[in-house]
Amino acid sequence: MTSVLSLEQFWQSPSRQLLAYPNGDENTLTRRWAELQALDLEFIESYGPKILAGLNILGLGYCGVVLRVRYQGIDRVLKIRREPSPQVSLSVEAKMLQRANAVSVGPGYVVHSDNFLLMDYIDGPMLVDRLQELQSLETINRILAQLIHQAYRLDQIGLDHGDLRCITAHALVHSQEPVLIDFSKASLDRRPANVTTLVQGLFISTYVTNLLRPWFPHVNKLDVIEHLRRYKLQPSSNHVSRLLEYLGLNGVSYT
Repeated sequence: MTSVLSLEQFWQSPSRQLLAYPNGDENTLTRRWAELQALDLEFIESYGPKILAGLNILGLGYCGVVLRVRYQGIDRVLKIRREPSPQVSLSVEAKMLQRANAVSVGPGYVVHSDNFLLMDYIDGPMLVDRLQELQSLETINRILAQLIHQAYRLDQIGLDHGDLRCITAHALVHSQEPVLIDFSKASLDRRPANVTTLVQGLFISTYVTNLLRPWFPHVNKLDVIEHLRRYKLQPSSNHVSRLLEYLGLNGVSYT
């Protein structure tokens, strides 16, 4: 059951430490408290599979703590920059997310500040959990085809996600629709490799590969590598189509 805290209740509780987890001092907490208030959140929700500082949270990464909150009457996701963090602010990540949204990729951007990023809440399991549940090849094919097309759209706008080989931690599934998440390592300054890293994460020597192998017995590692090599040399829709055809996903509806 989800419990909620008003912003004032959150500030007065031990969970306030999440504003600058794990090493923020009182001055840092006070500054971030003022910054959080400016976002006009309605309340903080204790919700998610992990417990940190007495609060259920959605996730904890190397860059941030992720909570579910209520904003303008809708459940949203709030990412809080860790202290310290590899990121000096969340502004770059916010920019990358907005770029991805422009090609219908990622959770919807809402608003951000230096230390907070507010996004749409995706109600659904992690990709790896969904794949473990599924017994329908048609549904699996649809999800994988959508993921590859999303990765291709990111390649086309020159945005490299940066973490798609570890797809287990970077995709959710909402109503059979995959959503790529966590653009903390995304960049416009390096050559995008979204399709190649995603397909490697799906079909070459990962935990997800083992889950997919019974459904794709015809897929051979060396063949996948050759298709990706051709795509890398010429990242075109033609080579994506050939890759999808080899995987058996070329006739799948994904829009």
